[in-house]
Amino acid sequence: MRRGIRNVVGASGLAVVIALAGGGAAMAVSGGGYSLDQQNCPANADNSGAPSDPNATTPGCHNLAVNVESGGTTDGNANPDNTRYVEFGNNQSPHMSKNPSFGGLLQFGDPGTYTSPHSGCVAANTDGLGDTGKAGCGDNSSGAGVSTTYDYYQIYCPATAALPLDSVPVPNGVPAAKNCAGDQPIGSTNPVVDTGTATRVDDVLAHGVVLYFGMDDNTDNGEHDGFTGANNTDGAINGPSDGGGMTLSVTPQNAGNAPNGHNPEGAANYSTGFCADGICGAATTQQQTVYYGCDAPNSTNDACAPGTAKSGNVYENGAPASRKEPKSCSSGDVAGEKSCITNANPNGANGYRQGTPNKMNVQPGVQIYQDPDPQRSPVAPVGTPGLYAGTCGVYLNDGGGSVGPGITGQDPGYIVPGAC
Repeated sequence: MRRGIRNVVGASGLAVVIALAGGGAAMAVSGGGYSLDQQNCPANADNSGAPSDPNATTPGCHNLAVNVESGGTTDGNANPDNTRYVEFGNNQSPHMSKNPSFGGLLQFGDPGTYTSPHSGCVAANTDGLGDTGKAGCGDNSSGAGVSTTYDYYQIYCPATAALPLDSVPVPNGVPAAKNCAGDQPIGSTNPVVDTGTATRVDDVLAHGVVLYFGMDDNTDNGEHDGFTGANNTDGAINGPSDGGGMTLSVTPQNAGNAPNGHNPEGAANYSTGFCADGICGAATTQQQTVYYGCDAPNSTNDACAPGTAKSGNVYENGAPASRKEPKSCSSGDVAGEKSCITNANPNGANGYRQGTPNKMNVQPGVQIYQDPDPQRSPVAPVGTPGLYAGTCGVYLNDGGGSVGPGITGQDPGYIVPGAC
């Protein structure tokens, strides 16, 4: 949805702050290595048709996640079967767009309301966290560590129940403490302490460490902006449309790989990126697949159309979503889904994914580009230029796209060829 840009700007910024401080399921959010596996979410968790019900969330699904793990990467992304040693996750918020909120670009639900980021889990264990992906972060009695869910509403709601918070005038744009509603879901704080002695030092030494951060626009006041599966969108469901992330990997098993323009070296790599309403940006030290098009892993009704390439560079802005998708085509509501169906493309969003290369990649360097995901819901009146500078050369594609002309109209392709 178009208001998702507020969240993604915050997501990308937070990813950068964390970075400075410190091939599984089909991915959503075409940048930074964001992964539904890493968020513990199914592909349809952000269905825009979800009911406006405070209890309508996916247990264990996190709209913000930080994981530390070993096992390695595929296509530049953290493997879904990596062993996690540390995990923090903020729980998904319900689909309640009119919930009182604050924050400017990044809207948070007011304290006491349904979409406030009030609950989640945190865990750490020397032997790995065992069964992740469910409610909570997992634990492992073989190792030493702790795992707990949390919800500050356990204290906040009863402490403020007798106060007339809802009637206190508060200026727009600042947090306004509210009284908790009677049906406000409140979780529990249940710490589990593990006292085992097992560790996985050998696994870390052999396979290195991956630090993952991901944040999507469900953080933006409970926004749900994914395809519903109706109106020829079942093959294009891909989680939330907007968000950001970063991946920092130290993988000694790749240190001996021969360097090339796509992967200058293998031992240590960093990627960060974001997408907001069709506008994306990324910086990376390696080739990274940020969107899986046709024949995506764990997806259906997305068989590659005849002649579709196996891979493509996102900054070339050549995906069907950026070249042919109507501006009104959106994953934000049913009307937007139906707008994806045209005489030229009767298969709607499914057709756009079927015509998108299996691997849409960012390359080493910096780049901006139009989101290749049919869920992109573009908002700008002009097409985002495809700009790139890195090991593959210097590239400019500003010919525009389905939403309108480019800013300059210049579309020369590679200005300076590189080593790719």
